Amino acid sequence: MRQRGSVVINAALALSVIVIALIGTELGYLFYQKRSLQRAADLAALAAARRLPPDFEVCTNARTAAEANALQNLVSFSGEPPTITTACGHWTAPPPEASENVDGFTEATDGAGTELTAVRVAISATPGLLLPNIPGNAPRTISVSAVARLDQPLASFSVGSTLIGVGDSLLGNLLKGIGLDLTGTTLAGYDGLAQVTITPGGLLAALDIPVAADISVGDLNALLAAQSVSLGELLDAIVTVAGQNALVDTNLALLSAIRAKLGVDALNLQLGSLADPPSGLFAQIIAPDSSAKSALNIGLGALDMVYAAIGVATANHAVETGLNLDLLSLAKVTTKVAVIEPPSIAIGGIGAKAYTAQVRTFVHIKTDSGLLGTLLSPLIKLDLPIALDLVTGTGELTAMCRPELRLDEDDADRALIDVSSSILKLCVGHIPASDLFSVRDACGTSLSSMELVNVLGLLRVNDKLNVNGLPGTSQQVALKPGETVTTEVNPLPLGTLVADLVSQLSSLLFGGTPSSGNPTGPQLDNLTDKLWSDTAAICTQNTSYCRGQRYSSAITTIRDNAQQSGLLTGLLNGVVDLLSGILNSCTGLLGIGGNADGCKSMIKDALSSSSNSGSGAVSNALSVLVGLLQPVLDALGSAILTPLLQNVLGINIGEIDVHLRSLDCHTEPVLVY
Repeated sequence: MRQRGSVVINAALALSVIVIALIGTELGYLFYQKRSLQRAADLAALAAARRLPPDFEVCTNARTAAEANALQNLVSFSGEPPTITTACGHWTAPPPEASENVDGFTEATDGAGTELTAVRVAISATPGLLLPNIPGNAPRTISVSAVARLDQPLASFSVGSTLIGVGDSLLGNLLKGIGLDLTGTTLAGYDGLAQVTITPGGLLAALDIPVAADISVGDLNALLAAQSVSLGELLDAIVTVAGQNALVDTNLALLSAIRAKLGVDALNLQLGSLADPPSGLFAQIIAPDSSAKSALNIGLGALDMVYAAIGVATANHAVETGLNLDLLSLAKVTTKVAVIEPPSIAIGGIGAKAYTAQVRTFVHIKTDSGLLGTLLSPLIKLDLPIALDLVTGTGELTAMCRPELRLDEDDADRALIDVSSSILKLCVGHIPASDLFSVRDACGTSLSSMELVNVLGLLRVNDKLNVNGLPGTSQQVALKPGETVTTEVNPLPLGTLVADLVSQLSSLLFGGTPSSGNPTGPQLDNLTDKLWSDTAAICTQNTSYCRGQRYSSAITTIRDNAQQSGLLTGLLNGVVDLLSGILNSCTGLLGIGGNADGCKSMIKDALSSSSNSGSGAVSNALSVLVGLLQPVLDALGSAILTPLLQNVLGINIGEIDVHLRSLDCHTEPVLVY
C-alpha cells in the first residue's frame, strides 16, 4: 500500500525555525551594537574624567573630550548619528540595598565653585537593521551610560606648637611640649626617624591587622576606631616598618621612663576615632568618593607617628611639672600638666584636619596653716585653682594640586592649609576632679564659682574667671611635600601676656567693694604679732633704738601693703611715726621707758583705725592683708607662668608649625558604573 503524507506541516516547522534563527540573529546584532556603544561610553567617560583637572570648576573640556573620544570609537557604527550627553559632578558609592540602576552620580551645575570629581557619559543611538525585510522588524533605540570618577589627590600633614630648643633630641623637645620632660632618658636615637617615611598600610600589616584590598574609607575609619593596641606594640611596629630595628630595645627604656613619669603601668591607645573631633592616632581619614587604597599608601613621618602615639596614649594622665614651690612663704603652689586633646596627623583629601596637642596645666595656689603659720592662718584664706589651656591649633586642607598654588621658582605642586589657633585660655574656679583633665572644654562646661579669697571675713570673693588670653588667629599656608612653615608670631610678648592675666585675676579678687566692718580683737592681735615678728631680722635687743627701728619697719609694711591693696583712696589714719610724739609706749622718753608690748600696742592701734574708700571706711588691717596677697599674684607671673611656658613646656608662644609630609597629585580615572 502506498503511504502518503502532508509537506505543509514540515514546511511550517522549517519556516518557523528559519524565522526564529533570523530574529535571534537580529537580537544578537543588537546586543553587539549595544556592547559597542557601552565600550564607547566607558572610554569616553575615562577620557572626560582626565580633563577635569585642573579645570575643576568647568565641565566644557570634559564634554569636548567625551564627544571626541566617543565618535572616534563609533566610526564603524551603522545607523543614525549617536546622541552623546556628558555631565560633571560627584560620585558616591550606592548602598548595598540599592537597585542596579542606581549609579551614585550627582550632577553639579557648571560654575558652582565646587571641585568636580566624576563624569557621566550617556550615549543614545539607533543602529541600522541587519535584516530589514523581516516583517515587523523595526529600528530600536539603544541607550547606555558610564560613570568614571577621578581619585582625589591625597595628602598627609601635621600641625604643632613651635618649641624652643630645650633638649638634646628632636623627640625630647616634642615630648616636653606635652609635659613629658624625660631628661636623662636616651632619646637621641629617634632623631634618625625624622627623615623616614612609612605608610598606614605597612603599619597595620606590622600590627597583624588585616585590611581588605577593596575596603572603603568609611569602613577603614570604623576598623581603626575599633582597634586598641598597647603603646609598646605600636612603637615597636613603627620602628620596625621604618627599618630601625635597633630601636626596639630603646623603646623599652622610653616606655619605662613614661610610665614612671605618669605613675601608670599600662598605656593603650585607639588607632582611629569616629568622634567629633576625632582623637585616635590616625584621627579621621577624609577621602570622599574614593577607596581607602590610596590613603593606606600615603607617606607618614615615622618620628611624627612616634610623637603622636605617645600623645594619644598619655592623654588625660596628669604629671607634676616640678614647679611646686612656696610663694613668699605665704602660699603653696602645685602645678600639674596633661594632654587633654592628643595630637593627630591628617590623612586624606579636601577637608582633612590635623590638631596640635591641647595641653592643660593646673596651677593651684592655696594658703593653709602649715605655710602661713599660726598667726596669719585665721586671718586670710586664698584658694585659686587655675586651669591654663596652652596652644591649641587646627589645620584644615582646603585646596591642593592647583596651578595657582605653584610658584615660578620650582613649579612644584602644593597644598593649601587653613591654620587657626588659640594660644592660651585661663580660667579660675571650681572644676570637678573628674573633669579637670578629661573634658576638653572644662573651662566652659565644668567651671563654677567658689570662694577664692576670704580676708578676715570682711572681704570674701565667691566667683569664677574665664579669660581668653590670646584670641584665635587664622592664616593660610601653601606647602610642598617635606616643607614646614611656621605661622606668624602673635605680637603680644609673653611678659605683657602674663602681666595682663595677673591684672585680670587681681581685678577679680580685689576689685569688688569691701566690707566696712572691723576685724575682731584676736584677729588684730594675730596680725600685730605677725608684723612685729617679721621685724626681728633687723634686731632683737630690748633697747629704745632697736624697738624704734622695728616699729618703723612695721609701719612701712602697713603703708606699703595698704597702698598696693587697691582698697584705699585716702590717707591711712592712725598710722603714726615715732617722731609725732616725744613720749610713746614703744621707745619711751629719751630712751627711758617703753617696751615691746607698747610697740605692738601702737601697731594694733594703727591696724584698728580706718581709712576712706569708695564705699566708706575700710579697716587698715583689711587693706594690709589684701596688699599682702598682691605680691603672691605678682610672683605667680614671674615664678610660675613664665617659667612654665618657656622652661618646662618649651613653648614659643604664638607660633604654629605646619608640616606637609606627602602630597599625591597623580590621580587616575576609574570606572565606577
